[in-house]
Amino acid sequence: MDRQTFLLDFPERAVSWQKLLPYAVLLSVTLALYGSTVYFNFVWDDGYYIGKNYRVQGLSLDHLRAIWTQSFMGHFAPMHLTALAVLHAVFGMEPFGYHLGQVLLHAACVCLLYFALCKMESPRIAFVTSLLFAVYPPNIETVAWVSETKSTLAFLFFLLSLLFFLRLREHGGWREGVLCGVFLVLSMLSKVNTVVAPAIFLLWDYQQGEHLKKERLRSLAVFFLISVAFVGVHLASFYRPGQLARGAGYYGSLGVHLLNMPQLVWFYVRMILVPYPLSAYHMFRVYEAWHWVLAVAWIGLAGLLFLLSRRHRTAQFWGLWFLVFLAPVLQIFPFPIWVADRYLYIPAIGAFVLLSKGLFWTLDRIENRIEGRSAAWGLEFAMGAILLLLAWQTHAHLPVWRENLTLWEATTQTCDTSPYCHASLSAAFFENGQTERGMQEAIRAVELNESAQYLTQLGDAYTQYAHDYRQALIAYHLALPKAPVSIQAELLGKLARTYVLTGNLQDARRALEAGLASNPRDSSLWVVKTFLEWGEGNLPEARRSLDRALLLADGPPDVGVFLLVNWSNARDVGKLLAALQSAADQ
Repeated sequence: MDRQTFLLDFPERAVSWQKLLPYAVLLSVTLALYGSTVYFNFVWDDGYYIGKNYRVQGLSLDHLRAIWTQSFMGHFAPMHLTALAVLHAVFGMEPFGYHLGQVLLHAACVCLLYFALCKMESPRIAFVTSLLFAVYPPNIETVAWVSETKSTLAFLFFLLSLLFFLRLREHGGWREGVLCGVFLVLSMLSKVNTVVAPAIFLLWDYQQGEHLKKERLRSLAVFFLISVAFVGVHLASFYRPGQLARGAGYYGSLGVHLLNMPQLVWFYVRMILVPYPLSAYHMFRVYEAWHWVLAVAWIGLAGLLFLLSRRHRTAQFWGLWFLVFLAPVLQIFPFPIWVADRYLYIPAIGAFVLLSKGLFWTLDRIENRIEGRSAAWGLEFAMGAILLLLAWQTHAHLPVWRENLTLWEATTQTCDTSPYCHASLSAAFFENGQTERGMQEAIRAVELNESAQYLTQLGDAYTQYAHDYRQALIAYHLALPKAPVSIQAELLGKLARTYVLTGNLQDARRALEAGLASNPRDSSLWVVKTFLEWGEGNLPEARRSLDRALLLADGPPDVGVFLLVNWSNARDVGKLLAALQSAADQ
């Protein structure tokens, strides 16, 4: 059979300028699918990463020092925050620029993936794999969500690191090794999930059948040392006591997490085969004791690994690519979100390569058979249909991420018994001015889980949106006995803030003193003290309290933004700053 009759084979036949055609196709598909996201709003954590994060709201030395010396939301990812700071300097708070940057980053990843795969596999396999990656529906969560710029950045830098690693193995030059290490560091400074990259480098040497000579061992040792260092940084920033108290600790125990690990693997295998349902929040059944479902999952995982061990080294490499890149999200280290669509952004590539190799292996086996001509055409038609189906699913689901309300209305349908989903939907209603429906969802979250977290959020809702300070005080008082010791100070600060808003300055001071006794280094408490002293007419003490708050927060450059994040009442912030300025001028 003449291979030229097959559409998906055209990268193999490309010569000269035609070699640019695969890139043109990949760019066209990616931009056609995701171009509409430039008109989307900020959603979910974007408000924290951009709107309430003073670090990214400037490019001064103070801003950059804060970005590169502090963790944020439990993550040390300064490359990510620097990218957001650059976008903020150009586009301010306009979502268009951030989404444009994210789409262009993803398109660059698609094209660079094809370029890298061409050095590892044949161009036709690289092309089909990159097409699958471009249209894969679970990637929506990564591309349409500005907060996930960290994932696209990390992948882009990893691909550059991989390319220089391949050049290192081909040419053995020290420059390639240095550049490989530099891009590896930049990748991990964007998001820590690429910390497993050295294991991929080791597997590549294994796949190539290369003996681990001293030079190879030395380079691999350096890359592994880099990863170990970043694992340490990540553990120190994310799993410090305060973060563990906020839900980052083990659910049940380490044993429970390990027991359920095969279930996590099979969840992602199923999502590769049938990417449905897509959701920003998946409900996942966690078994706290041995169960027959876990037995089946463990047997299935053992069978999968056995089959992989019997395959050719190339199949082993791509199968292990899938498993190795999943390792950081398999709950070996605890994380509140057990499974997510976005966790497949890099691992899925291994499965796509295996699928592409299977397609062309079959075509190659039947190409010389006359009776196989129809079967070959049918097989390629089936692959085209799969690509079109995935592209259609991506196109159809993408509008869900247009704004918080569309996102959480769609998501709550798949997690109706989750208090987190109802609390998120509540916030979306408040954002859209639907206070009554927002309060209903906040109350529903508490009905599902009367924890300190959701009682505190209910108190915040009563304070900021319903302005029912009596109910807010009730919610905070109910939350206080349930709150872990490490976050009681923050809760006492909210309680004191509400007392200030009711004019009960005596009870506010008692709550505030209790909070400061628990944690005198909590900057939000000193912000409350600033407003309390201002309310009592003590401007010098208010000034000292504000200075203390700014010092503990490591001197945020924009004082107004800092106060607004911690007080949430723009009118009060404006009056306070005007009063302090007037006192300073006198």
